[in-house]
Amino acid sequence: MSILPVAGAPAQPDTARALPVLPVLRSLLPGGTLRAGSSVAVEDADLPLLLALGAGAARNGTWAALGLPQLGALAAADAGLDLEYGLWVDRPGGDWPQVLAVLMEAVPVVLVGPLGRPGERTARRIAGLQRRMGAVLLVAGPWSGAQVRLRVTEAAWEGVGAGHGLLRGRRVRVRSAGRGAAAAGRSAVLWLPGPDGTATAVDVRRDDAQGRPALLGAVGA
Repeated sequence: MSILPVAGAPAQPDTARALPVLPVLRSLLPGGTLRAGSSVAVEDADLPLLLALGAGAARNGTWAALGLPQLGALAAADAGLDLEYGLWVDRPGGDWPQVLAVLMEAVPVVLVGPLGRPGERTARRIAGLQRRMGAVLLVAGPWSGAQVRLRVTEAAWEGVGAGHGLLRGRRVRVRSAGRGAAAAGRSAVLWLPGPDGTATAVDVRRDDAQGRPALLGAVGA
């Protein structure tokens, strides 16, 4: 399979360029940003976490979703993604590496669903094109080239009591690991999503003072 850049595309983008993330996610990433040409794997394929990453990186810019048919427009908009600048390819089929290559040539941020593991040769071509284009890949599931891996290790919905009421938000603990500066590992507790649908910080000290119980229930154990 041929994966080639489009004619006229820049051959050497500034890979030192950084894309922003939402403030609540900065502590989980080296330098608090996403480096152009890098990949982040959301290893438990947690869609709210994937959307939160994309909402910061694609702010005021074009983005694409590949192989995520479960991603609805309302959920994307609630997370902070601008629908006017979004491209959707729900079911790319077996040629998804070629489709991914086209998207990387067109947009700076691509949200990638669990499409399977490409062959070694194809993976090298994808990585090479990604570096040349400076595209950021945010992947739902394992990704061999990921510099950072994120996982929701604990989660609990809040707001429903005694069998009635409205869900207020999902309180989670996210842990990060990876290579280089991300190898030490970090963790954060946040609302994902919060009452307004976006990712926001949890004031752990205030929760402790009010006697709120710790998170219960491991995810993906």
